[in-house]
Amino acid sequence: MKKLILFGAISGGILFWSIHLQADNFDCRNAATQTEINQCVYQDFQQKDEELNRIYQQYYAKLEGVRKDQLKQAQLVWIDFRDLSCQYEADYYQGGSLAPMVYSSCLKDKTKERINDLKNYIALY
Repeated sequence: MKKLILFGAISGGILFWSIHLQADNFDCRNAATQTEINQCVYQDFQQKDEELNRIYQQYYAKLEGVRKDQLKQAQLVWIDFRDLSCQYEADYYQGGSLAPMVYSSCLKDKTKERINDLKNYIALY
């Protein structure tokens, strides 16, 4: 099981790295190839991930003691879940040009859900 998790994490890292290397300065509204679409979806995910990090830091700063530790642990577990879940989803297209888009799109969607969760926590705080 540990080998499977490690393989998934490595595969996801390689996928991200390959998408990042393909980065061109093109307008995503005019993305014409699958590679460009993959890059645009990845950039969308990156923006959501940056937003998630800002909101997480805001909420984390408000907490104290055990609650701070619980949030940190929950976030780390959530990141592992998100990454492995999206890798599983993208593996359906393994070896195809759609796999990176499916992976990044899944990451973006799950990250948006987590942003909403954290915003709800902040509203209750």
